[in-house]
Amino acid sequence: MTYEITHKQRLELLEAHNNLKTALSNVAECQDLWLSDVGNLEKLQYSLHRIFKFVPKEDEDGRSMYWGAWVLSEDGNDE
Repeated sequence: MTYEITHKQRLELLEAHNNLKTALSNVAECQDLWLSDVGNLEKLQYSLHRIFKFVPKEDEDGRSMYWGAWVLSEDGNDE
């Protein structure tokens, strides 16, 4: 499957990349994590699952298992 990423999405991922870089730098240098870093990591996770269509697996009753490993939307629950 081929994805086309828009310029806007690339800029969003670039911002998320830079936020991740800053958070990792803070952890490495300060051995601490600021709450704003946690927010940026959550934003990165949201951007990744929205842009690349990652979805949570579902149990046999169709309920989302959001806490577990996610899968590609086109793969569904075939794993």
